[in-house]
Amino acid sequence: MSKSCKFNYLFNVTLSAIAVILLVTPVNALPEQNISTVVKWAKTRPLLPTLRYNSEAHGYDGTKGNLYFYADVTEENGIVNKEGITVSGDKRLKFTTKNANAVKLLQNIYNSNIGNDFQKSRYITKVGRDQFYRGQKFAYIAAEVQGGSSLQIIPLNKLQDFIDNAKFCQTNQCDV
Repeated sequence: MSKSCKFNYLFNVTLSAIAVILLVTPVNALPEQNISTVVKWAKTRPLLPTLRYNSEAHGYDGTKGNLYFYADVTEENGIVNKEGITVSGDKRLKFTTKNANAVKLLQNIYNSNIGNDFQKSRYITKVGRDQFYRGQKFAYIAAEVQGGSSLQIIPLNKLQDFIDNAKFCQTNQCDV
């Protein structure tokens, strides 16, 4: 095999390996991914704070300006159950499917796929202050909280579990 053939072969193998790595590496860190992936991803997002483990909150969280972000996990090195964003002190931003500021924020934090998924999601029900939406990729829980607006991103296949839990907590004492 000539030197140029060997070089072309190695070059093609290297490019193929890079393509495979890029294909399996998530562009976004979302629920049902490992928390280490989410923490690394958050470091690359200028809008997000540095995430630190918070045993009381059962996950990783942080605040940057008026934005609070968290990733809920069952154990320190586990899989993310849900992610949440709360924005306080901005009356223009309400997490509703029709609020352009909220959709733009999701696009800036994640990408246009997630922003559009939320924007096109279908309203399912309201339990207490929580409004549940079903998107194509994820489910969402929006709520107005003291001084701000909150959105949780949850796995689509867990939507009914979250609704049932919210209903249960309406009549029973639950940890918030």
